[in-house]
Amino acid sequence: MTKSFDDITLRNISDIIANMLTHSKITEHLTGAGISESHSGTNKTDRLFYALKERQIQDKCGNHVLAFVMRLLNPKRYDSEEEFEKDRTMINEKLVYDGIEIDKTGQPRQVNKARTISEAKSRSLKIKDKVHGIGVHSEILPYCEAEWLKENYFHAILEITKSVAQRLRQKSGYSSDGADLIDDCFALGKDKKPMLAFNTLSNPSEESEHKGFGNFCKGFFSMYRNPKAHNPKILEDTQLSQMTEVLVVATIIHNKLDNTYRTGFK
Repeated sequence: MTKSFDDITLRNISDIIANMLTHSKITEHLTGAGISESHSGTNKTDRLFYALKERQIQDKCGNHVLAFVMRLLNPKRYDSEEEFEKDRTMINEKLVYDGIEIDKTGQPRQVNKARTISEAKSRSLKIKDKVHGIGVHSEILPYCEAEWLKENYFHAILEITKSVAQRLRQKSGYSSDGADLIDDCFALGKDKKPMLAFNTLSNPSEESEHKGFGNFCKGFFSMYRNPKAHNPKILEDTQLSQMTEVLVVATIIHNKLDNTYRTGFK
């Protein structure tokens, strides 16, 4: 038996579901879940809230409320995994305060109750699940997870760029930064003896690839770090899609750095 949900949870869930369904779909799914319409409320949120609340009072438990949520978060209803995860994340952020979480198969499971907003966001879906399919490099997550969970994308982008700079310092032993750090690590010079390389530099094609990667890294810092460092936060409108873009580019760089070695020339 599922313990009854309080009005705050019922209202939060209703708000989320109201954005997922049309009025006609609300009627369809309430009926399908065995929940009668209430005579209270005309907008979508109120229709859901009062119908769920009255059924819960009748049952003296939250069984039908949870069954209704499970009906909506059935993976079969979705054509896009991204949309499914988006809806599941939002609902889980509210259910986790009651010690319940909907898993990837659409089934509920008992979890420890969340006590803070950050904990609820963290528990509902980690970064690695939010960007499922991208394959974010493991070196990146420790830098940006806290900002991501707070939906502070502005600072999270800065932290992601720091992960690249720090990785280059660890690889090379240099303490410089930005374009200077890239040149210290990858500049060929007249003798074609860089500090770091990821191929043998034995032919023009490999030399071109080496130079291209250095320019790619410089472009990464110029495009994603320097504007964020110099522009006031209030003027930025950084969204999740932009964050995903930065994660992808940073992952490309980190993947290449996995195969980068000290040449021994310096």
